[in-house]
Amino acid sequence: MADSPAAHGLDGVARTLLTPLYARAHAESVQPGTGFSDPLAAELLARTGYAESEVLHDRPNLLGGLHRGIVFDALTAAFVARHPRATVVSAGIGLCTRNHRLAPAAPHVRWVGVDTAEVVALRRRLLPDEDLTLHAASLADADWAAGLPVSDGPVLVLAEGVLMYLDPEDVRTCLRAARAAFGPGTELAADYFHPRLALSDRHPIVKATGARFRFGVRNGGALARHAPGWLLVREHPVMERLNPTQRVAAYATRLLTLGGRAYSVARIRALPTP
Repeated sequence: MADSPAAHGLDGVARTLLTPLYARAHAESVQPGTGFSDPLAAELLARTGYAESEVLHDRPNLLGGLHRGIVFDALTAAFVARHPRATVVSAGIGLCTRNHRLAPAAPHVRWVGVDTAEVVALRRRLLPDEDLTLHAASLADADWAAGLPVSDGPVLVLAEGVLMYLDPEDVRTCLRAARAAFGPGTELAADYFHPRLALSDRHPIVKATGARFRFGVRNGGALARHAPGWLLVREHPVMERLNPTQRVAAYATRLLTLGGRAYSVARIRALPTP
């Protein structure tokens, strides 16, 4: 394994994808008994030539990355079970292997991935034969979703570990573009931090990679209201899954912020009219 970031060519925000990849690759040692398994993640991690110093090895971050993936897997599996011919668009796909984990049970789903040019190039090099449409674009561009291939069924957009790195106006652009491209009924799932955490620059991954959080919301309803034409469907808690300490911390945060969540996954739906 090479000990140089030049082996994968990632920097800044793009390099943050290595920690959740590491968590998925080592799921059984991070938290035994979850039932989560991702052998391909272990292969990809080795192929990146990552340096150990580029990955956050502290337990809270690894647990968070693992359980975030489990939550996104569950809501995606439920969506494609309801809509067998859906399209799943991973906005900021990185080296996520969800399409490989879920495709056997969803043979008619179309999988699409969007990310920066450097990440798309790396993914194509590491996974040259996967059944996935890749598109290089910035989610801050008003046309990032235009022209993406979709099936006849509804669309689920996954923004996992992405929105917190965008400016508020760029998040608004991202949401508007998704609604304009995919239409009413489109669902979007995204994880978010409370503004007090997102804008504090205290998260370890900010210090480790040089990337900065630029966006936070109090809860999923605030995310839905951030752009016209969206409605909160459901919150999918993550911190509460980790351990008793994190459950207490999550509850305390909601008391202190009058209902605001420290960290969660929100699922929102595009309405027929803004």
